[in-house]
Amino acid sequence: MPTEKRKVLIAEDNPGLARVLSFKFKSCGFEPITCGNGGEAWKSFCDSQVAAVVSDHEMPIMSGIELIERVREMDATLPCFLVTGRQLELSRDPRVVKLKIDTVFGKPFSPGTVVSAVSDAINQHASKAACPPAPAASTPSGGMPSTGLPGASA
Repeated sequence: MPTEKRKVLIAEDNPGLARVLSFKFKSCGFEPITCGNGGEAWKSFCDSQVAAVVSDHEMPIMSGIELIERVREMDATLPCFLVTGRQLELSRDPRVVKLKIDTVFGKPFSPGTVVSAVSDAINQHASKAACPPAPAASTPSGGMPSTGLPGASA
């Protein structure tokens, strides 16, 4: 994904903050898809192939948690982030851990910090997808790993 634009879904009902995030992502080489509520964001997620989701927690139609719950039903490993004015509340919410939300950013936050975290997560996600885990070492009938040398046993 290094040379093509990476799509990031931004779900934020505050138009000013949505513009700031969109501008920052665009200036860093991403293709932002900005939605003003959770319902719109879910439709955009279903219609587009995105590399990450950045969602406000409290939005009309569907909250950020509800949006990410639906995203997780479709893609269990896609990088997902929440921005919120209720960071302390969400830090104790078991759904944040269950949904494997990468980071919860408390408002106010630095858009550059969000973009950097999203970029790092996308790169990690892409490298995991490109490099499947190595198979487990085979063991001879004795149960010990083989040294690979002819006639040698572990």
